Amino acid sequence: MKSNKFRLIFFVSSIILLSSCLDTTTVTTTSTDARFVSLTFAANDSIPFLSTAVFTLVDKTIVNVDSLPYKTRIDSVYPTFSFKTSAGALLYFAPGGNKYKQDSVLITGTDTIDFNKAIHVRNWASNAKDSIGYNITTNVHKVDPELYLWHKVSTNLNSINASSQKTVILNNVLYYYLNDGTSAYLHTSTDGFNWNSVTVNGLPVKTPLTDMMQFNGKLYLTQDGTNIYSSADGINWTKKTVTDFTFKSLLYVLNGQLWAVVQSADGIHFSTSSDGDIWGVTAGTIPDNFPVRDFASTTYSSSTGKSKVIVFGGYSSTDNINPLKNRWSSEDGVYWIDFSTENHTLDTLAIGASVIPYDGKLLVFGLRTDNSKSFYKVSKDEGLSWQIPDTLRNVLPSDYLATPRNYQSAVVFKPKTYAVLNSADLKNEIELSNRIFIIGGKKGSTNYSDIYTGKLNRKNFLRQEKTIYVNK
Repeated sequence: MKSNKFRLIFFVSSIILLSSCLDTTTVTTTSTDARFVSLTFAANDSIPFLSTAVFTLVDKTIVNVDSLPYKTRIDSVYPTFSFKTSAGALLYFAPGGNKYKQDSVLITGTDTIDFNKAIHVRNWASNAKDSIGYNITTNVHKVDPELYLWHKVSTNLNSINASSQKTVILNNVLYYYLNDGTSAYLHTSTDGFNWNSVTVNGLPVKTPLTDMMQFNGKLYLTQDGTNIYSSADGINWTKKTVTDFTFKSLLYVLNGQLWAVVQSADGIHFSTSSDGDIWGVTAGTIPDNFPVRDFASTTYSSSTGKSKVIVFGGYSSTDNINPLKNRWSSEDGVYWIDFSTENHTLDTLAIGASVIPYDGKLLVFGLRTDNSKSFYKVSKDEGLSWQIPDTLRNVLPSDYLATPRNYQSAVVFKPKTYAVLNSADLKNEIELSNRIFIIGGKKGSTNYSDIYTGKLNRKNFLRQEKTIYVNK
């Protein structure tokens, strides 16, 4: 391809000669500006994603900072370059890392180029004298961004024969609580991989922990009649007594309010609090077949950005034997829609499930009603329908699937919002953020204190996730 350089020289020389032969009254304007403006790839039927590549100039390198999709071919690409001015431009190739002038091709817009190679482009300004060269890097994802990577963190964090257990996140710390009816226990972790045993104070030892939740920087727990417990540090708990009604359970956090199901003299009601201390009965009426214990619930953002809540499974206030199959969804906690009347894809879910929002979807973990298998499904339509995850991209570890359980805790580390000073710390924080942890659980009299973690590959991509960090 060295002949292409001579073609460029001939082309530039022709421009100079033509300019010198023009009538002396004709003004020919040339420029010394050879700077890069843009690079685009033409899409074709076999490589439809090529046109999505957006190239920018970083120092002296032309690069697509957002990588092309996994397995996109870039071996036969039609590139289109734009410069401030151009008398002609050459692409130089360096197979084996040799000098750029080893091989070259004149940019015509009609030739296919293999961008897997190391490429350097040099453009001559319209004055045919000044030129600028740039390296070109074309990024393609090397791993499947839609692949979930699951693995086991711990086989047995403790040997406590717990009657109840729950894991919650407070101030970017994992708090794993257990009680055995006699004592309360606590393990904490800042990363989900390394855990410490901590003495907990004031936490009731005979109260189920299933409805413990975080609200406004504190942890709350009820299911103990008229008492509600709170903790600002996860270690020291205080009790507050409410005399207007009896708590059945805490439900969820929605629109700046902590919600609960309560029993008063005239029946079952919703109750809300803006501070966890002062509670009032709302105007909303609890629907028939609404759960009061052993349910799964979560708050999430809808496709339009509105906060929504979903509550499903568990037992009603009048039936402690037959699990509910209803799935209740609401935007305000007053008006409810029962998805189970239209869709039955979650009917085989047993009590004590966990549900989390993740990557614009809902994931549910639990036990089948026949107690024979683990239950794991995903909803892409905000809880209306549920499907088995992609068996090639999102499969839980085999030893987890072989030990079905309910009452496990499923939590997600959220992105932090402070400045990270160096790239190593940034990568570490991105690795921890958006990571799912499945902790413990039980089946009958068998207790589990194992820990599994998983994460969508795409959540680890530095370019996508680094925008979550803001300076304080």
